[in-house]
Amino acid sequence: MQVDPSAVTDPAQARIERNGNQVEIWMTVTRSHFTPERVSIKEGDHVIWHLTSLERTRDATHGFALSGYNINLSLEPGEAQTIEFDATQSGTFTYFCTEFCSALHLEMLGYFLVEPAEK
Repeated sequence: MQVDPSAVTDPAQARIERNGNQVEIWMTVTRSHFTPERVSIKEGDHVIWHLTSLERTRDATHGFALSGYNINLSLEPGEAQTIEFDATQSGTFTYFCTEFCSALHLEMLGYFLVEPAEK
């Protein structure tokens, strides 16, 4: 079995790294929680976002939607996916689970903060 190099296997490995105007995010997804819960970047940044579901139960599918950026995906247990986009809008946007995953499903959200570009 080949391991996805973008996957993280523990919430302690979740992180955000900046290299110039490129921001790379390694996020874990597990029942009722995204790690990290807050991502701050700058308008104009190129974002590479790796999401890894740490679930092992077969029916524990999670969704990921990022309001304002038209991003919506589904993560099966153990699956890793990567999305890329440019942060073209400044503001505060929520990301949240779109698949009912537990009694705490409605608390499974985070914040994507995009600082306005300097003019």
